[in-house]
This record gives sequence, structure tokens and C-alpha cells, in this order.
Amino acid sequence: MRELSWRADFQRVLIETLPVPLAVEDSDGRCLICNPAFKSLMGGRCLDLADGDLLSPGCGVPKPTTAADLAEGGGNDWQQRIYETEMPVMGQDPRSVIVHQAVFTPPTTGKTGIISVLVDITERKKTEENLLLAETVFQTAADAIMVTDAKGVIKSINPAFTTITGYGLEETIGQTPRLLRSGRHDQHFYASFWQTLHDTGRWSGEMWHRRKNGDLYPVWETIAGVRAPEGQIVEYVAFFNDITARKQAEQEIFYRANYDPLTGLPNRSLFHERLEQALKQARRYDRQVALMFADLDRFKQVNDTLGHSVGDRLLYQVAMRLGVCVRDTDTVARLGGDEFVVVLPNVVEESDVGIVAEKIIACLVEPFDLAGHIVHIGASIGIALYPGHGDDSEDLVRHADLAMYQAKLAGRSTYRVYEPAMDDELARQLMLETDLRLALERGELALHFQPIIEIATHRLASAEALLRWRHPQRGMVPPSEFIPLAEDMGLMREIGAWVFEQACQTLGNWRKIGLKGPLAINLTSAQVFRGLPLETVTTSLERRGLTPDDLVFEIAEGALLADSPQARRWLDAVRKLGIHINLDDFGTGYSSLSCLKRFPIDQVKIDLSFVRDMVIDPNDRALVEAILALSRSLKLEVIAEGVESQEQLDLLRDMGCRYAQGYYFSPPVSLVEFPEVARRLGAIAS
Repeated sequence: MRELSWRADFQRVLIETLPVPLAVEDSDGRCLICNPAFKSLMGGRCLDLADGDLLSPGCGVPKPTTAADLAEGGGNDWQQRIYETEMPVMGQDPRSVIVHQAVFTPPTTGKTGIISVLVDITERKKTEENLLLAETVFQTAADAIMVTDAKGVIKSINPAFTTITGYGLEETIGQTPRLLRSGRHDQHFYASFWQTLHDTGRWSGEMWHRRKNGDLYPVWETIAGVRAPEGQIVEYVAFFNDITARKQAEQEIFYRANYDPLTGLPNRSLFHERLEQALKQARRYDRQVALMFADLDRFKQVNDTLGHSVGDRLLYQVAMRLGVCVRDTDTVARLGGDEFVVVLPNVVEESDVGIVAEKIIACLVEPFDLAGHIVHIGASIGIALYPGHGDDSEDLVRHADLAMYQAKLAGRSTYRVYEPAMDDELARQLMLETDLRLALERGELALHFQPIIEIATHRLASAEALLRWRHPQRGMVPPSEFIPLAEDMGLMREIGAWVFEQACQTLGNWRKIGLKGPLAINLTSAQVFRGLPLETVTTSLERRGLTPDDLVFEIAEGALLADSPQARRWLDAVRKLGIHINLDDFGTGYSSLSCLKRFPIDQVKIDLSFVRDMVIDPNDRALVEAILALSRSLKLEVIAEGVESQEQLDLLRDMGCRYAQGYYFSPPVSLVEFPEVARRLGAIAS
């Protein structure tokens, strides 16, 4: 008995000290044994549970089955009737447990009871859930994930890794990340990379990889070391994603912010940045910087006659030509419209800049082929140098612009270097622009007339109307100064319409006094293509009793620089109307011979620059002879301009030239004075 008592005591002590929750109940659900671990797990009223108390429902003991159910499992060996299930326990804290239950029959009662052993698996469940979550993230992540051991040997990759790199699982496991090396990073990059990873256990940054097919692509990569409890790194986990689209978007944003979309050249913003950089270097090393401001000549005519799409193609070709005229270290930028700038750092001599300017001008006077349209333009260039012409970018830009304006006034297709006196000239020009806008309504514009004589008879053949401006303070302003200004300001259509009406009115008055012969008026490109409709021409002639034979339209080669169908249609219509067309300043343009071929020309006027020195210059004489011979073969009449001496007149007569114009016969005179000149030349009876 003592042995049995000791054994029972030992079993009770053993059960109560077991860390495993255990409860024994009879078939009525009364507690036979309930150890402290069980009470602690269940919480609530189970903490005060005593032998003989009902286990349920107060303490919430799991009841997956009953003793009878377990007994029906069959077999005489109760150990075969063990039931195991997993379920939550609603105790003091919700827990997850595994319940082991077995049937037994106490020898004292002979009634079937249940032994319940609970295993708390709450933490294991959390761990399993976390592992499942981690595996789900690993398998479904959009970023590539690569796990290596401490030596860098790849242990695992996710599906996104294969999608991005092209390498499958079998091709990757056992390899190292060198598999992805692009070759675009040098040893310094990798040395810094490993140093950071070693010091901090983490690295993040942009890197280039190579796909299985050989394509290079940028990634944003993060690498973190996984440490053991002892502190040493046992694994590395790398995350990266393909940032090609992001890089392209960034490049697009940068390009739009800094480059001209039409020409691909730096825009105004990037130009100022490049200029400031060049000036900083120049200040540091005591060097010169040159700024060239280039404005295209006659570009507006191209836009007006051929349209903006052709003008855009012209700007693109200009940009390409400018690029081949400068060094790789120079900057060519487009400020807008037809304005370009060139930054030349490290200039040694000012003359070197002049050489570049001449190279650009020569390059841009070559013809442009714009989808079948042959166009001739030029460029006027202004130059300012640091430090002589300004200490900062603002002064340099302003002074280069001033110099460019002076190049325009000097005849275009040339360059000028800034001088302080140009500031005064600019002020004068600004005042001149203001006055020119008011000149027409103030009656300051007038037509003067110069006779054109037949060489063989010295009699008046026709006359040319020439526009003059008498400024109230400055006196006579040269046409070479105010006519280009009027064209740039967009005033020539209005002024040209006034000239045409005055010419028609003058012809009507001349007919009344017996003065016959056609009158030539000069037309600009604006009048040819948009400013002088043929309906206006016929209406004005009919109103004054004139015929088309009474008019001659003189058009300079520059006005025909755009060989457009519109230009040819207008000129053909003028010819059909009966108005003659003269090609003015023949020989000075870029396409003189092609103009004769393409356009309906009746007469050519030899430019005075050839006539002036032909007596003493064999080359000029040969050119005049060639023009006359060509004109005869094409059945064109010729007028020689700028005749100032008898020697010139005699030489022209010997060469077979029929008509001449110049100061030798008469300078341009006013409307009131011309009838007397005509009378002297036999055009009006005395």
C-alpha cells in the first residue's frame, strides 16, 4: 500500500509539474486531473478549477469529440483510439493548440474517460504564416530577388528574376552575380560597392546589368546582408528592378527642358548654363570666351512664301551646318525663331573668331534643298568677347545682339564685332523704327524717278520709280537703310501698296502731258506672294485708263530665292496680263542663271557693281560681255545700271547693250522735276 501511495503521489507531482497542459475527465465531463499548465493556458475560470468540477463549458476545454465517439473507433487497445486535432482555444489570450485525446477506463468506476494533452502551437503557427507570406511575396514580387550565400553563390531566385534577366532557375543556381555584369562599371565602382556592403551590410544604387540575350539595361538594386545570431553575414539578399522606362522618361523630361525639339540643339536655358560654365573657366584660367549671335537673312521670306513646314526644315538643316563649322567643345544653340548662338570657349586670338564667322557665313550661303524647293539665305553675325566686351553673360548676349544688328545694316551675310559706339547706333535705330512707322501717314515718303535711255538714240525709253524718305530731322535716309528695316518690321506690304498706287497715278498724269513709256516699280517678296493681288493691279490700271504695257515689275533675285509653285503661278499670271518683268541686280545673287530658266523674265538689269569698273577691270568687262551674250541667246533685253561716264556708255554700245541707266543721264529726281528730264531726252515735245 505504501508503494502504491508513493507511486500515486509521484504521478500527481509529475503531472502537476509537467510543462505540457494536461487534463483528465470522466464520461460526465468532470475534472479528474487538471495540471497548472492547463489552467494557465485556458485562463478564466479554469484558474480556480478543482477536481470533480465540470470542465465545460466554463473553462472552454476543447471538445472535438466525446468518450463514446472515441470508443467507437474499434479495437481493444485504447492506444489505437487516439484522436488528434488542431483548434483555437478562447482562453485569457486566443491561442492555437493541438489536442491529443485518448479513451481510458478508470478501474474504480469502469466508466470511459478522456485524457486531453494540449500542445500550444501559437508561435509555430505565426512562424508558418510568416513563412507562407514571405514565400508568397518571394514568388509574386514584381522586383527580381536573388539570394546568395556569404561567398556570393546564388542559392535562390524568384520568377521575376527570370522575367527580367532571361535566366532560369537551373541556369542560375550555383552561379555568382557576375552572370549579370554589363561591363559598364569599372573597378573603382566595384571597390566602392564592396566597401559599403562590408561596412554597413547594405548597398543601394543604380547599376547596369546584361540580360541573357546580351541587352544592357539599368536597374535600381538594393542588397542587404543576413546575419546569424553570432553576428556574421551568412546570406545576401538582392532586390532589383528594370528602370529602363523610368530612365527614358527622365531623359525625355531633361531633353524637353534643355533642347530645342525642332533642331535638337541646346535651347535658351541650356545655352545660358553652358555660357556661365565657359565664363567660370575663363575667369579661373584667365582666358577669352567668344559669343556669336547669328540671325538668318531672308528667313521670313521663306516662311511667307513656302510656309512654316518648309521653314522648319530649313532651320533643321541650318542647325546641321552650324554643327560642322565649330569644334566639339563649342556650343551651338537655338534661342528661338531664326536666332542661333555659338559659344566658343578658350579663344586665343580675336581673329580666330572671325575665321569661324566667315566659315559659318560661307556655309549658310550655299543653297538649301527643301523637298524640291531650292532656297538661298545667309546669316548676319554679331560677336562679343569676354572680358573685353562684358564681364557677365547678360552683357555678352546684349552686345553680341547689337553687333549682329549692325551686320544686318551693313548689307547682311557678314559679321561685326561689338564696339561701344554700337549702343548709340542702336538707340538711333530704335528711334528710326518709331519714325518709320509714322513716315507714311506724315507724308514723308515720296517717289523719285530715274530715266532709262536707249543707247543708240540717247532717247528716253522708260523710267524707274525709286522710293525715298525725307526725315524731318535727319534729312534723306538712304534706301539701303530704311527698306530692309521696313521689311523686318513688316511694313513693306503697306508701303508697297502705296508705291504702286502712286506709280499708277503718276503714269496717268504723264499720259495727260504726252509723256509715254513704261514705268518700272520694285516689288519685294511680300508684295509678290501676298501683298499685291492681280485684281488690285487691273483695277488700278483701268481706273486711270492705263494698259499693262505701261507697267514693269522689277524683282530682285533675293525675292525669288524660294522657288515655289506659288511664285511661278503669280509671275505667269502677271505675264499673261501683259506686264513685263525685269530681273534686278542680275549677277549678284546665288542663282542668277537658274532664275532665268525658272521664271518668266523679259529683261535683266546688269548690276552697277559690274558696270562701275568694267572700263579698267578686265574681269568685270568679261562678266558684262558674258551676261549680254547669254541674254541674246535667251532673247532677253538688257539694261546696264550705274552708267556714269561716256567711256562706260561707249563700251556698252560696242558690246551690243541696248539700254542704260545711271547718273550720266540723270540722278533720280522728284515728280515735279522729271518732266523736264524727259523733255531733255526727247520724250516730250518742247
